[in-house]
Amino acid sequence: MGIVGDFMSRYLFDTREKRNEHIKAYFDKHGIEYEIRKLDVGDYQIEGKPQISVDRKRNLQELSKNLMNAKDHSRFWKEVRRAREQKIKLFVLVEHGGQIKSIEDVAKWTDKYSGVSGRNLANEIYRVHIAYGVEFFFCDKRSTARKIIEILEGENDNI
Repeated sequence: MGIVGDFMSRYLFDTREKRNEHIKAYFDKHGIEYEIRKLDVGDYQIEGKPQISVDRKRNLQELSKNLMNAKDHSRFWKEVRRAREQKIKLFVLVEHGGQIKSIEDVAKWTDKYSGVSGRNLANEIYRVHIAYGVEFFFCDKRSTARKIIEILEGENDNI
């Protein structure tokens, strides 16, 4: 973990990434080097390896807002298109936890506040995946930092 080629990886965190103290704490605890700087695509990358980026979402509510809310989704879609133009493989990591471990689980999700059905959200996730090659992963908050590292290092069998 943390080695790319012959040098130790430095992970990059986007300056606009908020509420990520738990991720910073994991990196600090494990002595993993990171730097905070503006990223064009996503929230996390490895320095010198910009072709892979992770965009973190705090939960399905945030993801549904990004994908389904007319006021909010234009920023997300611009980022998805920018990733494709720059030939960056974009991964979206959703920290929902609980029973949400796959897109199939998303289809069963219900949220009384957003009015978005799990089935519609799952369909939108599939649409983004098919049209732009964006991959979606799900985890609980405790495993987010480790999952970011796995994705960026290519250690996940699903990548």
